[in-house]
Amino acid sequence: MEQFYEKLDELYNAGDLKAVEEFILSGIMDAGEGTVRSAGLLNELAAFYRGVSRYDESEDAFVRSMNLFESSGMGASPQYATVLLNLAGLYRIKGEADKALALFLDAIDKLEAAGASDSYAYTSVLNNTALAYQEKGEHSKALTLAEAALERMRTGDSNEHEIATSLSNLAAIHISLGDAAKADECINESLSIYDAMPSPDVHHAAALTTKAVIRARAGEHREALEGFKQATELTRHFFGENIEYAACKSNIAEVYQLLGDTASAVKEMAEATRIYERLLGKNHDTALNAKKKLLAMQSEV
Repeated sequence: MEQFYEKLDELYNAGDLKAVEEFILSGIMDAGEGTVRSAGLLNELAAFYRGVSRYDESEDAFVRSMNLFESSGMGASPQYATVLLNLAGLYRIKGEADKALALFLDAIDKLEAAGASDSYAYTSVLNNTALAYQEKGEHSKALTLAEAALERMRTGDSNEHEIATSLSNLAAIHISLGDAAKADECINESLSIYDAMPSPDVHHAAALTTKAVIRARAGEHREALEGFKQATELTRHFFGENIEYAACKSNIAEVYQLLGDTASAVKEMAEATRIYERLLGKNHDTALNAKKKLLAMQSEV
């Protein structure tokens, strides 16, 4: 399996999304129908679909993975809890925070019951539960969990990219709490880790976005614009025009508006709206809000 994941990382880093999907599907076929190995690879496939915003296919693959683990007597295992965690992450991305939070808390219970409270999966679920609380506006709860997750990573054997991601998440929470200095401290450490990596990392774009938000709030609009543009290109490299890509486009539009370049703002917001409508449907709240912003910008031209 080590060779499989090394090759998969190569394909992700190359930005070849078609090859990534085909490679995982081939691995599932080679693993054999109904096997534990195929359950693990279905989780990998679901995570890929989630990344490229193919949400229905992602949910289906996560559920198939969980069903296979359950039928193999592994319904209380760390592997099952990890899939549950990833499915919850899908719901969080889709804006279903309550549904996500319920699954995150269930994953915590299952990991504790399996005696895996010292595992990477447990630390990951703490981080992700923090994000769910953040999106629900419960910032203090989010901060407590995010700090606990980061402390576990610093004292454990976590990889640098995991620490960088945790720092980026923590910075976003500090922004919500109005602590710009602490947010900047966290995101600068996160970016220094990403910048030192030999190859691009999939989570680097989120850190660039957070730094850009800090700069925009500080009135550093041109620096913020550059940061959002970098995040946009990195997101497209790894996942194509997904939800995060649309969010970057929306951020760029708002900065252009602050800079007085309404024509560019309209162009970027129109692209964001198009992607939101394609991925989520025209009646989704996110798509409707984007459309509303677009119409307001167009009225200023």
